[in-house]
Amino acid sequence: MNGEQHITISIATAGVVLVPLIASFPPAWIVFALFGVFIGALAPDADANDSAIFHTRLPGGKRRRRCIVLPLFGYTIRYLIYYPISVPFIAIFGKKAMPKHRGILHSAIGVILMTFLLGVYAYIAGRIVLQIPWSPIAGMFLLGFFGGAVCHLLEDSCTRSGVAWLFPLSGWRVRGGIVTGSRDLRPGLFAGILAAAAAILLLAGHEGPIQAPLPPWSGALCAAGLWVIFLFAARIGR
Repeated sequence: MNGEQHITISIATAGVVLVPLIASFPPAWIVFALFGVFIGALAPDADANDSAIFHTRLPGGKRRRRCIVLPLFGYTIRYLIYYPISVPFIAIFGKKAMPKHRGILHSAIGVILMTFLLGVYAYIAGRIVLQIPWSPIAGMFLLGFFGGAVCHLLEDSCTRSGVAWLFPLSGWRVRGGIVTGSRDLRPGLFAGILAAAAAILLLAGHEGPIQAPLPPWSGALCAAGLWVIFLFAARIGR
């Protein structure tokens, strides 16, 4: 999928998950979690030269807005995370682990390592260099980043190119029927349904018939259920 679709679907998914937590979490936590999702939704494409994460202009729309921090994250991930973590895999698996689009960053182990190393760099920059105590806000950003990156992989799994979740251990790809760059309506419908679900949860918990707060896990359960439907609609298979 393209950058705009990654952002909209991932943010909408995060909205569904986070709505039941609004009453429990400080607003800053929610904001930084969403910011993490926004960056994470584009992060795996740091393995492609033309990725949206290397540009200050946000993808989508005629009057595109700027986000000056995107290239900072993009080049940090590419040169301080992606290339370094590729080295041991190349040593073990040879040429098949060489840097390429939808390679190590588009795998479960790549997303885990990317999130971990980004957290390490954030800790070094903040705690050691700037002498700033580690904050729960940073943790929320990293959780959001991880969630956004996982959403990215799920979204690309809906496309014909697919995603090798176990790369480089296995080249088996999960594929769908959506063609990236086509006029397929399904990605837009996915995002719209997720946004509607988030709005319904918000209204149900604050102004609707549900008097007690929504269970904290209800948003995650709802998002997971919708994603099962989306994957089925995208004709997920091998």
